[in-house]
Amino acid sequence: MATTFAAPAYATSALPGFRPRTRPKDSSAISARDARSRGRQQVAPRGATAPGLRMTRRGRLVVLAVALMVVLLPGAWRAMATAQVEGPVTVAVTVQPGDTLWGIAAAIDPGADPRALIAEIRELNAMTQSGLVPGQVLVVPAG
Repeated sequence: MATTFAAPAYATSALPGFRPRTRPKDSSAISARDARSRGRQQVAPRGATAPGLRMTRRGRLVVLAVALMVVLLPGAWRAMATAQVEGPVTVAVTVQPGDTLWGIAAAIDPGADPRALIAEIRELNAMTQSGLVPGQVLVVPAG
């Protein structure tokens, strides 16, 4: 005995607005909605121009920031390269036989306390001991 099933009422053409889906024979006949739903790109008709570039506010800010960096950074680098380094003015002194840090400090600035100058000389030369060797070159503050 063969069983037959009747098609449901919603699947028949008797419903109002029912239109069976058929594949178009020409790909240009696909509507924009069908092209988007099928993942296809809609092709513009011949002679049509592409729409202008649309940028978000953030995109415009990024473009502006990049343009400013391209314009301003080379000038800033040039200014930094030509800027003189500010710091204590120093001179090099070669230690002679019999010289001491006290004598060198007193010769640099006779009116100042030699202890402050000795501390500065030791700091400039990264000295851990106060012993000097003849011929040693010391960096000392200019008087």
